[in-house]
Amino acid sequence: MALKDFKFENLPPFKQYVVMGILALALAGIVYAYYLKDMVTQRSSLAQDVAKLEVSVAQGTAAAGRFNQVKKEMADLEERLRILRTVLPDQKLTPLVFRSVQEMATLSNLKLTKFNPKAVVPRAFHADWPISVEAQGSYHALGKFFERISKSTRIINVGNISLKGIENSTDPTQTLNAACTATTFVFREEMLGVAGK
Repeated sequence: MALKDFKFENLPPFKQYVVMGILALALAGIVYAYYLKDMVTQRSSLAQDVAKLEVSVAQGTAAAGRFNQVKKEMADLEERLRILRTVLPDQKLTPLVFRSVQEMATLSNLKLTKFNPKAVVPRAFHADWPISVEAQGSYHALGKFFERISKSTRIINVGNISLKGIENSTDPTQTLNAACTATTFVFREEMLGVAGK
């Protein structure tokens, strides 16, 4: 049988199926090589890009959550600092402190005989401001004075207390001389900028 007399219909059905299968595979290979190969490569590249973007989005979401938490903590700390500044003022105010201590002494029936501010001692975020105080009165009045100091809105520590009785005193409200060091604290505003850096 010559090639010019060849007809596909004359082939037995099994051979027709084999030829059709070979042609289908060849056509599928050509379509894959020219069209689908680039699409498959692009698809896997896009899948990798999507996976990277999903990781970035998850990290961004976590960072946003942390940012909101830090922002809330910062607002809480600022509010706490505002409240603490009422106890630990920005600057030392001698007349205000003197007036406050004098008022506490007067209300306690003590007479201040000495009020001598000393040099400020700098610390990390505050400074200690010691003040030598001497007063006359009774033990009971001195106890009231210390109680009033303990309830003051401003932090005042009392130390180095020395008591000396007044001999031959006829006044029951004047039975002792007391000396102590009252230390108050001053907020150092310049340290706030250093801590924030």
